[in-house]
Amino acid sequence: MTRALRLALLALLAVAQAGCFNLSQPAPRIEHFRLDYEAAAPQGAPLPYILRVPPMEVAAAYDRDPIVYREGEYRVGSYFYDRWASNPGNMAADLLARDFGRSGLYRDVQTAVSLVAPDYQIKGTVEEIEERIDAGRCSAHLALRITLAATRGAREERVRFARLYAADEPAPCDDPAALVAAMSAAMARISAEIQADVYAALRGG
Repeated sequence: MTRALRLALLALLAVAQAGCFNLSQPAPRIEHFRLDYEAAAPQGAPLPYILRVPPMEVAAAYDRDPIVYREGEYRVGSYFYDRWASNPGNMAADLLARDFGRSGLYRDVQTAVSLVAPDYQIKGTVEEIEERIDAGRCSAHLALRITLAATRGAREERVRFARLYAADEPAPCDDPAALVAAMSAAMARISAEIQADVYAALRGG
């Protein structure tokens, strides 16, 4: 055994005895989270329309499974061990389609291409989905850009509206479950606003 190797082994043993690391300690477990909430629906008479809610696009900074945080104005990172259960764009679209379907205000709500053509399509982009950290305070921030467009009729009449929806909810720092609960509350608020706007836009035909 060379002197260098012997010294390296002695140093490793000293670190282990000092308790700096424990070889028997299990590795941290990756946790997966999903958004969930009780959906609110606008009140009104059912409309004879079929809606389609395809998967949403996601801004490049958030197009990943690890939960993203932003500290200050420019610093962005992600939590390796805390991740979304699915892509944020798919998750947001699934929830929005669920909420429109449960409202009972439409003839049908589709999430994929169907033999029955929809009357309107609700396309979206997840522009921001992040934990915001500022001066020791944390919050869940969500921003969705939504476009409602007719899939039939004259081309110039296709887009009914295009709007940005954003919500912030306070959350304790260093608590992934609380952050996801706050993000769920933000998604619930945005969903209610989108449903109300879509219904108002289509109520007149």
